[in-house]
Amino acid sequence: MKLHLKGEEIALEEVTQLYPAAIIRYADGTVTPISLEWFDEMANDDVTLLHYAICVHFKTELEKDPLYIPYASMHALQEGMAEVAEQLN
Repeated sequence: MKLHLKGEEIALEEVTQLYPAAIIRYADGTVTPISLEWFDEMANDDVTLLHYAICVHFKTELEKDPLYIPYASMHALQEGMAEVAEQLN
């Protein structure tokens, strides 16, 4: 089965993880995805929100980097996740 999001085609049989996240930058410059719950509860002045994303990790991660599909707002991310759910049904 193939999942289509924002111009990306994702073969689900290659996916190990698919989840929503906040993509942040720490004060030291490190950029990383974190859970939405962590961002809502724990983020402080040392953290800058870059964007939200649907994160996709693959079985062949040594050969293929994770895919981060960006969304400008929480509302847009929620619409993207609804699109994922619709395609999976």
